Amino acid sequence: MTTSLLGITLLWLAGWAGAAGGTPAGVLEYGVFHSQSLGRDVPYAVSLPPSYAASPERRYPLVIFLHGLFNDEQDWERRGVQAALDALRDKGQVGEFIVAIPRGEHSFYINAKQGDRYEDAIVCDFLPFIENRYRTLGVREGRLVAGISMGGYGALLIAFKHPTLFAGVAAHCAALFTELPRPPQSDADRIGAWRYGLALKLYGDPPDTEFFEAHNPLAVARAKAEALRQLSIYFDVGTEDRYRFDIGNRQLHETLEALNIPHKFTLAPGGHGWAFLVSRSEPAFTFCWRTLSQALRHRSAAQPEKSP
Repeated sequence: MTTSLLGITLLWLAGWAGAAGGTPAGVLEYGVFHSQSLGRDVPYAVSLPPSYAASPERRYPLVIFLHGLFNDEQDWERRGVQAALDALRDKGQVGEFIVAIPRGEHSFYINAKQGDRYEDAIVCDFLPFIENRYRTLGVREGRLVAGISMGGYGALLIAFKHPTLFAGVAAHCAALFTELPRPPQSDADRIGAWRYGLALKLYGDPPDTEFFEAHNPLAVARAKAEALRQLSIYFDVGTEDRYRFDIGNRQLHETLEALNIPHKFTLAPGGHGWAFLVSRSEPAFTFCWRTLSQALRHRSAAQPEKSP
């Protein structure tokens, strides 16, 4: 008979139990996938758990991770995130899951008003590619989307727009704008000039307010509040974020609180970028592990295995 989700989940949880101590490091693979939405091949990285090669019948939960602006899929390894994940596994604080990182260029992972359709590239092209190419569980409860900076924005937006695809979302120093960026008021306003330059690339020239709101995680949260209650939501940001994205993250926290949407928000000491994520790796990855474990247990409990 076909293996049930309950059987797969029990095997997966049993495979993790007692794995702490001397756990081998995960394995990084690099490749390309073809995106119909973009009309070209796109590089990606995938972090395979330590037992992947030796357990050909085993399937794993999946985290889609979105990198930041001026980064690429290799920064996951280059900036020490894989090493941080390996260390947590070695301590037995998290179990095994696959992490897949697509190259996002400077896209903010949206279907731009005048440009590439990166949201579609992730949802319609990359996710199916990964689930066909690698041994994932292939169910909502076994998927999570996460990201840093630009990728934190993208992870929140994609999860909020597609809550039936993911069990949860984790965002770190997400590049959240509380309003459509406007032209800077002076030549000295470098952050204002940078924000407005991004707005021109993403939201039209001149920037389109309606289009911005349709791609603003804060506005999408208000529009889809009921659906978001089925997501596990985690986000954190540094008190010294040099781009002042702590303001947008605070506002998202206040918005979700006002809507009674459960979430975990942390304003933590630190700046912006990969070093901040590495410093927050324990709460970040334990959130991912706990969310996936609990979601799969709940699904298995709701769908008891049938007799052959």
